[in-house]
Amino acid sequence: MKRALVTLTPPESKRLIAKAVVAMPEVQHALKHGFVYIATGTTAAYVAEEILGEKIEKEKWTVGVISKGRTCVTPKATWPKHLVLYKGEPFDDPLEALKRMGPKDVFIKGANAIDINWNVAVFAAAPDGGTIGKTFGWTITKGVFTITPVSLEKFVPTPVEESAKLTGIYSFDWGTGLYSALVPIPHSHPVTEVEAYRILAGVEAIPIAAGGAGGAEGSVTLVLEGDDEAMEKAKEITKAIKGEPYLKPYTEDCSVCPFAKICGPGSGAF
Repeated sequence: MKRALVTLTPPESKRLIAKAVVAMPEVQHALKHGFVYIATGTTAAYVAEEILGEKIEKEKWTVGVISKGRTCVTPKATWPKHLVLYKGEPFDDPLEALKRMGPKDVFIKGANAIDINWNVAVFAAAPDGGTIGKTFGWTITKGVFTITPVSLEKFVPTPVEESAKLTGIYSFDWGTGLYSALVPIPHSHPVTEVEAYRILAGVEAIPIAAGGAGGAEGSVTLVLEGDDEAMEKAKEITKAIKGEPYLKPYTEDCSVCPFAKICGPGSGAF
């Protein structure tokens, strides 16, 4: 048995997790025989890159974003569309895909929180529920295989079903950014760095520390354990993802933001 100490920055973790998601047998089967629906988000953008084999402006591949020290949105002019594939080819009608999807298809959606029970949740700020309101009804009721790629930088100690009760776009008196509801994602299969190393290399990854400074903010530090062959594979995977660049800040101008009325700075309350 061999052991290694590894620190991953948030973008390195996201690249690792994306590679693992694409390697999952459920995803590979859906890419060949059915639907893969990737809802927009920065972490999901890494998954899309791995599947498409092409670069995406990942900071623009989301609507909601936590950036510049606040909850916010990206510029409306560049709001992206979800990526839907049928048998590995682009499928241009997301609603029709949702109507046709079933248990052998895959829905991929990033998250904003993962708790001590490995339950996940995502922010929603649009009055109609945004991505959650428009997709989860279809996917949950039909048992679509839902994958949530989420780094341990998003770990929270409070169970998400409890913290979600404290939120809502009209629940706050003041704040530093966009008011949002935290919505648990039921029946989801989270993929963190722990699952990613297990999927890609067959090693155990044990989180032992988090955070950093000077470009390592948000990092997670793990101990990897495995036999010689598995650990050599883990080493090569780690070397391949090290140096993944951070995303650039990309947020809407507050003066033209469509969400200004449900935002701390926009409402004048902060």
